[in-house]
Amino acid sequence: MTATDIPPEAASRLGKKAFTSGLSIPDFAACLRMGLRPVGLVQGYCVMGWSWYATGSPYGSSLFWSGSSTSSQLSSYGCPHFSGYGYNQGGAEHRVWGANVEQTWVSQAWGAGYNAAFRRMVEEAEQVGAHGVVGIVDSSSHLDERGIREFHVYGTAVVVEEAERTGAVWTSYAAGERLAKLVEAGFFPVSVVAGMASIRVWAVCATEILLHGGNDNYVRPGDEIAQISDSEMQARWVARDRIKAGLGSDLLQGATFTDFWEDIGPGDFERISILRGTRVRRFADSDPLPVPIPTVVLK
Repeated sequence: MTATDIPPEAASRLGKKAFTSGLSIPDFAACLRMGLRPVGLVQGYCVMGWSWYATGSPYGSSLFWSGSSTSSQLSSYGCPHFSGYGYNQGGAEHRVWGANVEQTWVSQAWGAGYNAAFRRMVEEAEQVGAHGVVGIVDSSSHLDERGIREFHVYGTAVVVEEAERTGAVWTSYAAGERLAKLVEAGFFPVSVVAGMASIRVWAVCATEILLHGGNDNYVRPGDEIAQISDSEMQARWVARDRIKAGLGSDLLQGATFTDFWEDIGPGDFERISILRGTRVRRFADSDPLPVPIPTVVLK
């Protein structure tokens, strides 16, 4: 995408002399004190088709084995009712096996949508000659039930007073005092980063019983639902490791998790975890903290 590819509405908005800003009044004032002048509200948008793989039984499906290119099995769970000669609880609906599976195709599709929206926001920032974009906000949600997902990323483009733009536009979730404190500590933002993990949960019988508040001789109310606990941790681990793999020697500042569940069908869930933060790089050693001065002396 080049500057000429920016939609006419965006080009008209960015070309006006009056600036726009998404910053709060305190953040706006703090940016001015730092020598960062807001020049425009910039945004990127992406809409993607979204559909599910393998909504049927996990048994025999290549999606649920580690060799699959679209999913990899993280953990499996066996039926506690096994007697050695058969199952104490029979029936076609009895879930004798369960698994937690990372759906790599989901995280890859999410990353493609997020990155496309992010790039378009940066292109708008370049259009107005910005050095960076601060106070970034991003969101992703389903437009409707037809499998369409939207990604929206926006922030306030700023220029560093009396400085030429060299290199790529830097971006930051932080703004105002939080950004000022970051610079005081000797760090400067490189780029915002976000990673998403999707864990498919095929519930084993014990998980199903506990989720519905039931009990028998093998599982009782008050027992930990181990499969669900594992999925919570696995989603965070995968998202964290995905971010760490791209940081190199830089650090992640202001990291936050957003977690939620999707109910796909009976005994079939998706656990989603999104980790986002600002990639920062040290440019100077921070000044040591002053020696504390006691104000009250206890005798």
